[in-house]
Amino acid sequence: MKNLWLFWISIVFSVFGLVGCDSHSDYEKQIINYLELNLKDFDSAKYKFEKPVRVKINGDNADIILYYVNSKNSFGAYTGFHERIFAFFTDKDMQYKNKDITEGVNVGYYKIESINK
Repeated sequence: MKNLWLFWISIVFSVFGLVGCDSHSDYEKQIINYLELNLKDFDSAKYKFEKPVRVKINGDNADIILYYVNSKNSFGAYTGFHERIFAFFTDKDMQYKNKDITEGVNVGYYKIESINK
């Protein structure tokens, strides 16, 4: 009887422990929210995230995250993982907003410089 009681207590604490767990950082949550609004079939999308990197973009401080998205196209087929860049600007008075900057980097609109620590 005592073992059964301990078993149920361990189950209850395990459930409460899992409820508080979240495998995504705040940055990743914001990117996932962005993807939810911009993908045709968000529910089937798969993604991977790299760690944030502190950089200067066009002279302004920012954190960027390299991430990969594999989503379905209009025909329902996966397109394969595509590399993307998302920027989080740290200055509150920025004219830019936190956003995906992949195309801007590709055409040279954003100049990214690393910050040595």
